[in-house]
Amino acid sequence: MPYQQKSGLCFCLGAEKLKYPLLLFDFDGTIADSIHLGMRIANNLAPGLGIEPITAAQFAQARTMSIPKALKMLKVPFYKVPKAITLALSEYRHLIHELEPVPQIPEMLQELSLIQCPTALLTSNTQENVRHFLAQHNLNYFTWIEGTSGILKKHSSIRKQIKKHSLKKEDVIYVGDEVRDIVAARKSGIRIISVSWGFHTTDLLSSEDPDYLVERPEQIVQIVKSLAEP
Repeated sequence: MPYQQKSGLCFCLGAEKLKYPLLLFDFDGTIADSIHLGMRIANNLAPGLGIEPITAAQFAQARTMSIPKALKMLKVPFYKVPKAITLALSEYRHLIHELEPVPQIPEMLQELSLIQCPTALLTSNTQENVRHFLAQHNLNYFTWIEGTSGILKKHSSIRKQIKKHSLKKEDVIYVGDEVRDIVAARKSGIRIISVSWGFHTTDLLSSEDPDYLVERPEQIVQIVKSLAEP
């Protein structure tokens, strides 16, 4: 299936045009194939948090819903989410050696590096976990790695990093696997490439009308090349 595109894009930095946009990647579910590891961690923590373990059927259903709706379906009180995230990131550190990149992501990152397309990471995971994963799999392609301030205010983190790294909104495309990534990109005034191999299903992502929706990592390279300035 060819990637889905809304409209043509043009990138420039003042009077100087950039050849490629900066691709700002999400980590879990986009770079790292961590979706099912996330379910395992959630069930490991469930007894201590006083919530019911998630079944495979419930997990599949949650992938068709926004995070607030999924929490409601799973009967997880919102006030328990911050503690759950802290515990999950700690548990993650002990299991990260089991984590693998999404298939074809290493090849995609290498190709982006070869054509000198700038890339960066913005993640709600810890930098320690992310850097360990990248080193373990020889994926040290990213210009910078930054953390978010929480799972529900990603747009604030995007805006902060755009300012911190002296970027222009029109020079940045976010790449993520969830509906909240689309919402955050839209609130930040940047474009979004949604990927179908992560947490949220293709149908749910498509319903939010991202600028691009891809099914294979190589399609991200195709998009970047199509945007190249002469």
